[in-house]
Amino acid sequence: MKRIVLCLLLSVLLLPFSGRAETTDSTEFDLKSLAEDTVFLARLDDPGHAILGLERNADVRRYPASTTKIMTCILALERSEPDEIVTISKRACRLSERNSKMGLKPGEKFPMIDLIYGLMLPSGNDAAIAIAEHIGGSIDGFAALMNKKAAKLGLTGTHFVNPHGLHNAEHYTTARDMAILTAYAFENDTFREIVSTSEYEAKSTEGRNLSLKNANRLLRDVTATSYVPYSCTYEYAIGVKTGDTHLAGKCLVAAAKKSETVYLLVLLHGENAPGDAKGRDKDKYAAQRFYDAAALFEYAFEHDVVTIDVQDLIDRCLPETYAVVPDPARTLATEILYRIEWDQSETLTLPRWQAEQFAADPFPEDRLVYTIDSYSVPVGEKAGSVSVLSDGKAVFSGKLIADEYAYPPTPEPTEEPVYVVTDADETPAPTGALQTPQPTQGWIPVPDPTPAPEPWYVRLFRCTP
Repeated sequence: MKRIVLCLLLSVLLLPFSGRAETTDSTEFDLKSLAEDTVFLARLDDPGHAILGLERNADVRRYPASTTKIMTCILALERSEPDEIVTISKRACRLSERNSKMGLKPGEKFPMIDLIYGLMLPSGNDAAIAIAEHIGGSIDGFAALMNKKAAKLGLTGTHFVNPHGLHNAEHYTTARDMAILTAYAFENDTFREIVSTSEYEAKSTEGRNLSLKNANRLLRDVTATSYVPYSCTYEYAIGVKTGDTHLAGKCLVAAAKKSETVYLLVLLHGENAPGDAKGRDKDKYAAQRFYDAAALFEYAFEHDVVTIDVQDLIDRCLPETYAVVPDPARTLATEILYRIEWDQSETLTLPRWQAEQFAADPFPEDRLVYTIDSYSVPVGEKAGSVSVLSDGKAVFSGKLIADEYAYPPTPEPTEEPVYVVTDADETPAPTGALQTPQPTQGWIPVPDPTPAPEPWYVRLFRCTP
């Protein structure tokens, strides 16, 4: 049976076939409705340019709060080993109660990887200081490394003075810079694993365990003892970091992935809760950035589209023929060869995350659905259809045209004895020579009989001289 091979290569889809990403300088999304005054949404593979006009104040300097720790994290991963032991200083633990912490104690020793998880999940300022002192020798020494890295990455609107993001007038970034930094960090497999982790168990060399939970509520529902918090989880979220100080406001760098499409979002300077807000009333301000992020991601997944030149796609990649073994009750043929007449529309426009599914090589068979309307139509007539599925829906289709019917072969005439295998004869017994051998009703599966019934088309007449 002929099999289908769909060679839908990524280079065919996104480069030479005249496909294009539709872009616009404006957007239907109401950016003014967001709680954050700084917005930047880009694709992971092009982090310096906003998509669909989804940017506001992208190059204005803002305080980054704990989103700073994205830079701290990638430097720690690049300049140390995961099992490298770090001794915790008194300074790292000398933080006010209002600080977010991992929960370190002076003199303790932790593997570097545990401190990095403590840095990125609960946003531990103590972990940030411990990492900075170990790698840079001091806070200032590490900040110098941060700024050197920022310059290397072309982050012209960014300057760091500490590893954690606590307020300093000289510690700032821009939304565009933060997207570029995050895209660079995402090239590191360990970084991606860390920022997508909901919970982690850290352990000191002395055996003290610390349970770490991610503050990114796109990934994890939070709990509260005195009230039920707002649920903000988003099914396509894959990281990365929250931030929150009074002057920076509510901040979030987030990433979402659907199929192979990844978007990066930076939200800075979100609205703070009023000073008298408590409990659930206060939490809605903390939750708003996550709701805004989910809304922006959903808009991007729906409106960031790719337009495909259909004829070019057909000429290059899609199959022209398809063969099936039909229902034996409808025909004596063992095989029907169908010719596919694909839809002749000029273009096919799909959301980018769906269009990228066409780049799979080989194309997943579960995305192809064949429907046979009749097994007995004349050659040249429509016998059924074929559909290409994306997200469970047909996005491209064609007709199945009966092209050729193949029947069981007729044995060639021979003067030699013909041996017929039957249930009663385990050893073939010669019969008289037959000029025109014919099938008998004693056909059995060949070569190894089994009690279970076999498909009719394998019960063929077998003969050897």
